[in-house]
Amino acid sequence: MILAAVKTVLREPIYWLKRLISEKDYRIYLSLQVKLAGIPRFTECRLKLYEWDLVIPDAASFITTYAEIFVEQIYKIRFEEEAPYILDLGANIGLSVLYLKRLYPKARITAFEADSRIFSCLEQNIKGNGYSDVLLVNKAVWHENATLQFCSEGGDGGRVAWNGDTSTVEVQAQDIRELLAGRTVDFLKMDIEGAEDLVLQASREYLPAVRKIFVEYHSRAGEHQQLDKIISVLAGAGFRLHLQSAFSSPSPFVERRVHSGYDLQMNIFGWREDGL
Repeated sequence: MILAAVKTVLREPIYWLKRLISEKDYRIYLSLQVKLAGIPRFTECRLKLYEWDLVIPDAASFITTYAEIFVEQIYKIRFEEEAPYILDLGANIGLSVLYLKRLYPKARITAFEADSRIFSCLEQNIKGNGYSDVLLVNKAVWHENATLQFCSEGGDGGRVAWNGDTSTVEVQAQDIRELLAGRTVDFLKMDIEGAEDLVLQASREYLPAVRKIFVEYHSRAGEHQQLDKIISVLAGAGFRLHLQSAFSSPSPFVERRVHSGYDLQMNIFGWREDGL
């Protein structure tokens, strides 16, 4: 981690120096890389971050997630109301919840996390830091109520099991339609490791009542891609879309990289230009 931080700063020294001087969260990010360097993957540790005492099950995935949420601020968002309703699907250890509560202390947040070990960290990081008003649910979100086989990765990559996975556990899953029916959702965040296509298809008739949406799209290597269907569902629900690469190959015609079984990950942001 230390070597990666040094290479990053040396690559474009003026740009990174400006960030180092002007951005507190970026300075914290660099210090975290040093502080957590050498901790083996999937080894639980504890950390003081801002005013929070955090339990971290995997230092490497924590560093990556912290950079996305607090440094790059992918969930930076504006609401007209003080207490928006936020549905966080795939909350992991709760960094997204903590970030959004910093922005909107009165936000009403319901957060789902399927992995029981990760959920234990989520509970400690949210309830243990005084956020008693956040509803935490130890379930997956799916296109029906079901019991699913789940592959627990130990960090931020837990997912519904694929054919051929041998080490799995059972988790309970809740139908997305039960969560969306009859209510307005100010922000729907969906990071559910490849299940987004089925869940969004099931959500189709309820999406007009969602004001802003974030979907992390996962393209499984060797399988038919679902990006076109996801964009069609979101565009059909009236969202204006913006796409960012979360993981991709620099030269995909000649070399396609695969990370955790995926050959592409995209962050999809959706909002309404009609002011809904």
